[in-house]
Amino acid sequence: MLTLLSLHKFNEQDKAKLVEGLQDLYTIILPDDFTEDHLASLASSADVLLGMKVTEKVLHNSSHLQLVQTPGAGVDTLSLSPLKKRGVLVCNSHSNSHYVAEYAVTLFLALTKKMAVQTQEQLPETLKEKVVGILGYGKIGKKLSEFLGPFGCSLMVFRRQEMGKKDSGIYFTHNLKEVLSQADYIVVTLPLTRDTIGLIGNTEFALMKKSVCIINVGRGSVIDQEALYAALNEKRIRAAAIDVWYDDFLKDANTVIYSTKYPFEKLDNIILSPYKASLAEGAPHLDDVIKNLRLFATTGKVINAVDLEQGY
Repeated sequence: MLTLLSLHKFNEQDKAKLVEGLQDLYTIILPDDFTEDHLASLASSADVLLGMKVTEKVLHNSSHLQLVQTPGAGVDTLSLSPLKKRGVLVCNSHSNSHYVAEYAVTLFLALTKKMAVQTQEQLPETLKEKVVGILGYGKIGKKLSEFLGPFGCSLMVFRRQEMGKKDSGIYFTHNLKEVLSQADYIVVTLPLTRDTIGLIGNTEFALMKKSVCIINVGRGSVIDQEALYAALNEKRIRAAAIDVWYDDFLKDANTVIYSTKYPFEKLDNIILSPYKASLAEGAPHLDDVIKNLRLFATTGKVINAVDLEQGY
């Protein structure tokens, strides 16, 4: 039987799901103390680490480590080079893609229907015949395009590998400027890598329509924080709905801090969403985690292996 150590603080629903799904194949360690020293002491017996961050000390003590499993899609908080050097597998989870895409549509409708600020003067809009730019075409981007199709909007997708100009009514391009300059709505679903960090800054905002709305359900730092605040504050873009942020904004159980540098909460053209997109009843974000860890324990094979060179 393999040993699984959680480096991530899960809620009671999540813990129950993990135990139910894995207890026949794993000795599961769900600590209450997440200090580095305590986790490092527990790591000596771990074959699998479950979490978003592995410190150098924990990794050093993980002499039996075979696999790092993240409970979400992003691996930007992991130091991938030491794991690659050790030959450790890294896998992520995409079972929240449906729910993140669904939440992105919710943010779309909140913006178009003026749900954040309701006045009689602000008439609801429609997505019909609007141009929607989707940055990234992973599982979330693909699911989002499926959801948005019936609204009658035109879809432009920015991705590194261009798939031909049109596919199922979607226009694909690797030209970011083309998407940014034509879109009425821009949705960021990209992971955070060395190629995407700060991808959208002042230069990119200058290409956009003044009427554009931006939705980010990917990673906060794909959009430069200072540039985003300035564009919103100076009304160089119309609005934004952001679910992913730049700081560890949950300072304690009763306080939400969206940014320690800029007062986004004082703006009147932004919807502030505190990392809720992937959450849903029944903890579906753990489905891929359990499926993969069961597969690994029984066959040694995995799904959703991360390319440690590319970072996703």
